[in-house]
Order: sequence, then structure tokens, then C-alpha cells
Amino acid sequence: MPTSHSQRVFALLCAVPLVLSMAGCGAGVLATNGTESVQIRGNVIGGQQPVASSDIKLYAAGTAGNGSASRPMLLSGTTPITVTTDQNGNFSITGDYACSNLEDQVYIVAQGGNPGLTAGTNNAALTLMTALGRCGDLPTTQFITVNELTTVAAAWALTPFLKDAADLGATATNTAGIRNGFLNSRLLVDPGTGFDATATANLKVETRKLNTLADALASCVNSDGTSGCSTLFAAATPPSGTAPANTLAAVLNIVRNPSNKVTDVFNTVGTVPPFGPTLTKAPSDWTMSLTVSGGGVSLPTGLALDAEGNVWVASYNGVLSAFTPQGAPMSSTGYGVGTLSESYGLVVDTNDDIWVTIEEQPHHTPTRGSMVKFHGVKTGATAGNTIGGFAPDSTGNYVFYDGSVDYPVALSADTNGNIFMDNSANASVTVFSNTGAALLDGLGSGASAQPLAIAVDTAHGVWLANQGDQSVTHVDASGNVLAHPTNCCNGANGLALDGFGNAWVANYYGSTISEVGPTGTVPIALQAGGGLNTPGNIVIDAAQDIWVDNYRGTSFSHLAGNSSTLAPGTGISGSKGYGQDAGLMLPFGIGFDPTGNIWLSNFGGTTITMFFGAATPTRTPVVPAPVAP
Repeated sequence: MPTSHSQRVFALLCAVPLVLSMAGCGAGVLATNGTESVQIRGNVIGGQQPVASSDIKLYAAGTAGNGSASRPMLLSGTTPITVTTDQNGNFSITGDYACSNLEDQVYIVAQGGNPGLTAGTNNAALTLMTALGRCGDLPTTQFITVNELTTVAAAWALTPFLKDAADLGATATNTAGIRNGFLNSRLLVDPGTGFDATATANLKVETRKLNTLADALASCVNSDGTSGCSTLFAAATPPSGTAPANTLAAVLNIVRNPSNKVTDVFNTVGTVPPFGPTLTKAPSDWTMSLTVSGGGVSLPTGLALDAEGNVWVASYNGVLSAFTPQGAPMSSTGYGVGTLSESYGLVVDTNDDIWVTIEEQPHHTPTRGSMVKFHGVKTGATAGNTIGGFAPDSTGNYVFYDGSVDYPVALSADTNGNIFMDNSANASVTVFSNTGAALLDGLGSGASAQPLAIAVDTAHGVWLANQGDQSVTHVDASGNVLAHPTNCCNGANGLALDGFGNAWVANYYGSTISEVGPTGTVPIALQAGGGLNTPGNIVIDAAQDIWVDNYRGTSFSHLAGNSSTLAPGTGISGSKGYGQDAGLMLPFGIGFDPTGNIWLSNFGGTTITMFFGAATPTRTPVVPAPVAP
């Protein structure tokens, strides 16, 4: 892999305790009371050249909202100060700051400097950053590198929270989301070495794409910031937007508009790229994926996330798998083996417990199906107890069914913790309490046909997507039919509600979406675009944007919702959707987490896939409508 000679030398020197007193090599020392000064040392590298006279700033992420002002941490009294790199690109922050809050998420920015050019040259367009993470964990970082790779990693992992170098923040109620964003940046790049991260065996990222985008940035970084940056800045100008003024702004534009001028960005890579291995041709887009295996996943179907961003996945072959937000399996084999089978539907309820359908129940009577409740991370295991009069099976899980259950394939939950199960065979809904007691059955009977998706509204009514005809059904909590348009859809396969009470439908046949109002109006009928290709499921984020997995298209699509500056339903993703480079295999389930990552299950294999920072951070579980965390 082509790397800077100076990067290798510094990385090696910093591993030798005898030379820790050298400039550029050192370890942070943090007081647990948060008042004693700490020490950070590192270097700034542009491609293969140290960057001299670069201004170093240390920030703690803001808490006043996404993209809110960061807090400068380098202070003389209350006045912000700047540390400057020496002629070898080294910097040392010694006694200039302390962690006022150990939970603060911390990052370093390098601005300007001379990337090995004629003495006195300053590249004012150079802005690089490295995401460090929790302030209380800084002692684990022995040496910090700031370069193009650390910058693109931060941009992909933190883009929902990152406005510019001095404005990176989340809401005070979304500490989990921004914390996971900082941790996710380490899945891409090691902040100590500035090289690609070494992934665990069950994780895979698009390393060549990562290196290639860093190489594109290097063409500008290793210049005087004028003509050397003009091509990159032109390629990074978003549709109807303005050109970026620095390298961080450029890479943010690229990852936020991943289908825009893809080849132009690729063509900015120099003839001797500093990072490798690289792509040999332009990618389909500039999304970045993490493919996750293990945990017992086998033909995965339904997917949802809990409040902490943990990922729960059902598999057709009878297992519930769980992963941390960074893709580590919580169990090597999964849960419910021997109990689950033919599982499609999955929902996380308001208590962070997990419910999974069994379409056909071969080991129980009746055989027409059931659902199983699993306790999540928050509540822990309660095997041996009884819930709603049902004793656990041999694995400690709770199986629920009654005479109304008839081949269920989808689930939803309301704010009371009740669980709504669709019965695809008898075209109705059964409602269970959180303890498993059957409350209502037969909702929607006579007004639906082979429902394959279900969504509960804010008034505890329910929507059904009817693949058996051209309709959707909306009934209130008592079962009264509120809407049943019969000309809206075409093989409705997925359904989700926006914050305005509208239902958005993924039409498997014809590769379109539809929007249906609460009373049955159809503002959008059978609209194509955004790369829709036999869409399966659909979700809506806190910005009210629409996200759809393309079951036969090995991609996912992004479309404008009712809060966009674009017309609702307008395709934002390219003509083939996003994610063509990630190796998606019949993507089935789709969801997002409080960090803004998109997760998909690959029914055609044994993996799930996460796309870094693609959506707006959204509270999970999504019950009943999408809101910010």
C-alpha cells in the first residue's frame, strides 16, 4: 500500500517507549476528576508530505442540535488558543486543556499550512480532521494522525452531525447517536496511524473506495490551495449549490450527494495516489458500507433497531440475531433457535423488547403461525417467568397465538406497547397487549387483501399494505374503515407513516411508490424515480425523507418527503439507487439508527449491511412516527 515514508517513521517511533519525549510521539494523561491537564501529541500529513505551520484546534462536540457549535478546548483562561505544527508536521498539546466532561466527544482540526512546497507557502484551503471520541478515553490514543483518510472517515461517520470544522454537534438527548458516530469512524481508519482500520473477521468495509476518496482529497491538500483545488471543488459542488472553500467542506459535499459528479470526483485522483489499494474505475456512488456477518444470520428478513442503536434481525431459517451499533454480534449463534421458523416480521417495542413472527408454526398447534417475544438489552433475560399466562418454551422465549392468528408476516407497535400483527391469510389484524393478551382481532376484515405490511398511527389505528389488490387500508382503533383507496398502489409490499399522518407505500410491481392521505386521498400514485427497482420495504427518517430497499435491484433509494425543498416523491438517489458497490443480495429489511446510518438485511445471504451517515438521525424504535432523537 503506498504510504508516506514520514508516516511510517512516526508510527514506528511512537511504538518505542525510549523516544516518547520526541516531538510528535506521546500519550495523553487524563485525570479522572476532569481537572488535571492532559497531553496529546501527533502530526499532520498531507498525502506523503508533512504539513508545517498548520493551525491545530481541539474541540468538544456541541449539544444544542445537529451541526451545533462545538466548544473550543484549547484555552488560555477563557480565550481560545491555537497550536501550530513544526516543520515536520508535528504538534504537541501539553497542559493546554482538560476534560471538563469525560463524556464529551472530542476531535482535532488542522487548518492551513505548508504541505512541502516552497517556504512561506500556505494552503488556505486545507482543512483536515480526526475524530477522537469520548474525552475520558483519550489515554488509549498513543499518537494522533491528521490526514486525508482520517478526514474522509470522519465525514462518512459523522456527516449528520457535522456542519463545518467548528460546528459538530447533536441534540442533548442523542448522546448515543453521536457517540456511535465517533466509534464508527474507527471502523474505517485508525486515528493513531492514519491508516485503514484493521477490521474484525465479521466486518468488511469498502477499503478501495475509502482510499480513493482520500486520494482525491490529497490532490488539493498537496497544493497551494488555488489551481490544485479547483478541479476537486468543481466536482464537489452539489446540485444548485455553491462550491466548497476547503477540503473538509468538499468531502462533506461528496458524501452528502453520493451520486453527484461521481466520475469527476474520481478523476481528481493523481497519477501517484498516496493511499492504496485504490479503485481502478469510478464507483457507482460515494456511499460507504459496512457488511456484517455472524450472529447466526441465515436468510435475514425483518430488521429494526432499539434505543441504543443495537440492530435486531430475524432470519427465515429460524433465528433472531443481535448486533451492537458497531456490528459486533451479541450472540455467536443468535436467539430462538428451535422456536423460530419462517420469520419475516420483527418489531422493537417501546420497552426495547423484540417481537418476531412465525408465519407457519410446524411444531405447535395451531400451525397457522404465532409470534415470539424476546427481552432486549434493556430488560435482560427473564427465562422461567410467565407473561400473560404463557409459559416460556425451552429456550426461555415466550410464544403467543390464538385462534385469530393466520400466517402473520408483519408487526407494528404503538406507544402503549401493544403489538399489532397482520394475518396475511385472512386479511386482518390481531392486537396483543405487551404481556401477550389478545385485545382485538379481525381489524380491517373485508377491506384488505393479503396484507404484507402494517403500520400503527398516532391514534392507535392501523394501516395495511395489500399486495393482493391495488389498495391500502386505514382503520381506526375500533376497526372502523377510514380509508380504502383501490387505485393507489400496485402490489403494495412496504408501508410507513410520516410525521403528517400520510402513508407511503412501496409498490413491488411496477417499481414505484405512492402516498396516501389519512382519509384516502392519493397525492402521489405510482411514481417512479430514484432507482426504484421492485421495492420491498420502506422507512421514513426524522427529516421526513423516504428510504426504500430495492429487493431485485441490489440497492436502496432515497426520495423526497413532505418536508423537503424538492417536490414530494422526487428521486434523490441516482438512476440505480445507492449502494451498488456494497454487494447487497436481495435487500429485504431496512431501518436506520440514531446516528443516521441505514441498515439493510440481505435475504439472499448471511449478512446485513450498514451505510454510514446516509439518513437523518432518528429516534428508535420508531413508534409510531419518525421524530428526532
